[in-house]
Amino acid sequence: MPDELSNSSILGRLLEEISWEGRLVRGYRQGGRGRENVLTAEVLGPLSYLPRATFLAAVLRKAHGADETRELVATEAEEAAITLLPDESRLSPGGVVVQPDGILVTPSCHVLIEAKGMGKSAFQSEQLSREFVCVHRDAGQSRPLLLLITPEPPPLPVKGHGRLTIEAAIALHLESVLARTTGLTTTPEDLAATIPDTVAWLTWDDLGTAVADAGQNLPPLPPSVAATIHRLRDDLLRALAWHKSKP
Repeated sequence: MPDELSNSSILGRLLEEISWEGRLVRGYRQGGRGRENVLTAEVLGPLSYLPRATFLAAVLRKAHGADETRELVATEAEEAAITLLPDESRLSPGGVVVQPDGILVTPSCHVLIEAKGMGKSAFQSEQLSREFVCVHRDAGQSRPLLLLITPEPPPLPVKGHGRLTIEAAIALHLESVLARTTGLTTTPEDLAATIPDTVAWLTWDDLGTAVADAGQNLPPLPPSVAATIHRLRDDLLRALAWHKSKP
């Protein structure tokens, strides 16, 4: 048991995020349809509770890129510690802030999850550079993985730059972000060379397909256990459909 209680529940973390919205909190009326943080909580929350070797592993295997690391995370999925809407991470004391949508830690891997909403949301100009550097720095001796969940396949929309490949979006500010980061000793060129082995992506549709398909391959279970799993799966799929539909 932890030494002290902390705000670690999915609902608690969501309320913490909403509390900083100020006047924008009105956008959560009618349930916050399409809002990135609500989508993250309503979809990735149930995914963290479903049998992970079946459902989370299927989602990871549905993604594209960083094949070896994704497979290792999928293999270790049942042992993962998952934090949704975590506290911010700073790349240097008082410096660059990174606030991912989720952190997933297995015995061998450190995964930073960035989920974009269903609407016309774009990545901030430095965002992917910051998150890429952050996952490398925070992984330590573990294998890093930056997992992007997006409405559409790449190229990705980046503010002020149109649509870019993942490699171009990360390289955009990689040198300047790395220069403002402590605890990571490497060159921008060497770090950029790891992008294919570090970054993976999938769409929300990919995620829904993986969950729906995985639910058809469950072993025989006691009726009450099977019904619980089906309820969680169906809640996840309904949330995806609701956020994707127009108000």
